[in-house]
Amino acid sequence: MFNFTQEASDHYALGQITEIRLRNVWSEDPTMRGLIRQKGRVDPITERQDTHNATMLVSSVFGKTANGFEPSMLGTVPATGTSIKLVNEQIMHDLLADYNDEIFYLGNAYGSNVHLPMWFKHFGFEELMLGYSRHKEMTMFVLDPQGEFAKLKTDTQIGEILAKKLSKEVKVYDLHNLVLTGNPLFRKVLTLSRFFDRLGIFLDENQARAADQIESVLSGKRPGLSGITVPTKPWDYHKREIFNAVQSALQSEEVLQHIYTTKELRERVKSALSVANTDDLYDRWEKVANLFAYEGRREYVKIKDLTESVTAGAKGQIIIINLSETDIPSNILWNDDIRMIVINEFIRSLTSEAQSTFKQGKALNTLVVLDEAHRLAPREKQENPEFELVKSTLKDAVRTTRKYGLGWMFVSQTLSSLDREIINQIRVYIFGFGLAYGIELQALRDIIGGNEEAIRLYQLFKDPQSTPRQKEYSFMTIGPISPLSFSGIPLFFQALQYPDKFVEANDSGLKQG
Repeated sequence: MFNFTQEASDHYALGQITEIRLRNVWSEDPTMRGLIRQKGRVDPITERQDTHNATMLVSSVFGKTANGFEPSMLGTVPATGTSIKLVNEQIMHDLLADYNDEIFYLGNAYGSNVHLPMWFKHFGFEELMLGYSRHKEMTMFVLDPQGEFAKLKTDTQIGEILAKKLSKEVKVYDLHNLVLTGNPLFRKVLTLSRFFDRLGIFLDENQARAADQIESVLSGKRPGLSGITVPTKPWDYHKREIFNAVQSALQSEEVLQHIYTTKELRERVKSALSVANTDDLYDRWEKVANLFAYEGRREYVKIKDLTESVTAGAKGQIIIINLSETDIPSNILWNDDIRMIVINEFIRSLTSEAQSTFKQGKALNTLVVLDEAHRLAPREKQENPEFELVKSTLKDAVRTTRKYGLGWMFVSQTLSSLDREIINQIRVYIFGFGLAYGIELQALRDIIGGNEEAIRLYQLFKDPQSTPRQKEYSFMTIGPISPLSFSGIPLFFQALQYPDKFVEANDSGLKQG
């Protein structure tokens, strides 16, 4: 940092040394170079006339006022001879005294032992989650593709902090435990299950008509079908008597005439039903219907109930949805299409809840964390329509829900693999090692505005895997994540060892905010 006078008051500029160059103008003279080459050194010149030139990237400026230190800007050229000094913990504390209750630490300022202050506004990164967890009313949903975050529930040290200091309850649901609702979704899943193929109904148009007729039966809109009485709730569709009613209806001319106008094709459906193994057909139906059933299944929860819990008095939760399931029940239909349907329904339902809350004059105050985000929002167009639907829903949510108090955190290994529109909507970026070459470097340049000094320092980051003992993780961040980042210049830090050093540095800060 350095002290300078601006508008008749003391100002203090903080920054990062990005480069140091050694120069000796005498040794650059051709005659002297020849002597040095012959003798190795020339004592009056060698070393004694060396000059070290350091380049400093100024990231923040504070002006001293009657009310303490306030953010300012570098609006004048410091005088020749201005001393540059290393910042210590006391200086940082004095400059940010007004923000002490909001400050959190992820690491040390790059190349130093001074903790770099961060803050996490209401709105792999377990440390970030703990930072946001300080807000008592904030709920977090985590879509966890590898089961990494699900371990928080059994992590003794972090679990104790969440439960005792932050009063946060951690809940973990496997994705297949989220229950779908509504007839439109039931129709869609039933069609995707190839149930109609087994009935000899193949074309999309005819399958849509067949789904219409089944929906009419299930909702009781076909009273003319003798002996058929069914409930209207999807969570009952798995019952055998419901399937029997549907099967009976599909064999009637009254229903089949709405699917096929040709008698020959109607007879084909009747024939398929007559020779089909009824138990096998019911097994397919039940696997679909069980995606909508939850009564008597303690670990299951309706997606709508889960998203509504944010505003139903159960605030301040950490809800982890484990996408890495291994023990899928044999009595449900489960494949990539179904997984995407469930994820899409969760995002859609949460967005709807945020919008509804906003119309009531409130903010949802919820954060959604998506690890391995490129799996759900890849840059390339996906051939599978269900994957594309998830990406489309996610992009729309990111564009529209910020004002609703619903935030999104995307964790990805690369920039080039994540949808460009989502990248453009992000306000806070944290970049680790690995983006220093090729298209990743170009994408990084675009985000930080082509700041070459910052790029050069970023390229000096060491590969964490190259350290034989304790791994070192360095990061560059841009955006309003720190009280030092108001100028928009990137900040650099080295992550604290997790969990020991991290907990030690934030012991006083790990309390309800």
